[in-house]
Amino acid sequence: MYKELNHFTALRYVEAAARHQSYSLAAQELYVTQAAVSQQIRLLETHLGCKLFYRQGRTMQPTSQGKQLAQSLSKNFAEIAASVKQISCEPLEGVLTVTTTQSFASMILIPNMWRFAELYPDIAVRVLVSPAVEDIRHTEVDVAIRYGHSQFPDLAQEVILEDQLVPLCSPAFAEQAQLSDIANMAHCRLVYYAYNDYWQNWFDKAGISRCSSNSQWLEVSNMDFALGAVITGHGVCLGSPKQAKHYLAQGLLVQPFNISCEPSVRYSFLYNPDSPRRARC
Repeated sequence: MYKELNHFTALRYVEAAARHQSYSLAAQELYVTQAAVSQQIRLLETHLGCKLFYRQGRTMQPTSQGKQLAQSLSKNFAEIAASVKQISCEPLEGVLTVTTTQSFASMILIPNMWRFAELYPDIAVRVLVSPAVEDIRHTEVDVAIRYGHSQFPDLAQEVILEDQLVPLCSPAFAEQAQLSDIANMAHCRLVYYAYNDYWQNWFDKAGISRCSSNSQWLEVSNMDFALGAVITGHGVCLGSPKQAKHYLAQGLLVQPFNISCEPSVRYSFLYNPDSPRRARC
């Protein structure tokens, strides 16, 4: 397929020589010797069975066949160069594809998208919710916002949110469970995360024992579900005040105690520093 491109080097020499009407100037542009240009063009002429250039004084003039070929090559080389330039650095305008967790998307990213839209009206944003870490370097995904303390050495990484886990619940539940006294936490309905028992860390930090035999509990997969549960009055969860700031500001949630526990909540902003769409990140 495209066997004519077996002579691609010679075609470059033809285009440059026709533009400059000189083998020596073509050689200077392409950083080769004049002899190399002359030899490659001569071999191409033999392959095509026609003359592409003739000498006129100190110049090398293209024949009618040489002129036709050179004009076509110039046009197509320009299109190739434009395509390479486009994928190496796309303009600011376009689509920015972001992937993150459901919790971050619903509680932080989406509620604040209007700010980004006002600053960058020419960038459309596509948000994909997924628990997986997508291959940012080789897919259409431009940005990942990921939970945890993992490091990604092949990507640019910046911590954009870090916070402690604290008890959060609805104002009505705090009053009903009499959480003015921290000892009453031992008998509260607790919301757990399926991936870790953070509550044991909190009770150890608070210096009290939980009465697991007397307390009801609910297990969920992420903080979004946990906050949704406690907003409706289903006990207490451990959450990030920064993630829940809209709920706290609206009075849907309260933080009954200032005691926090490890591990911290951390979200990192990840992107490919070599991406042609990096200006949008």
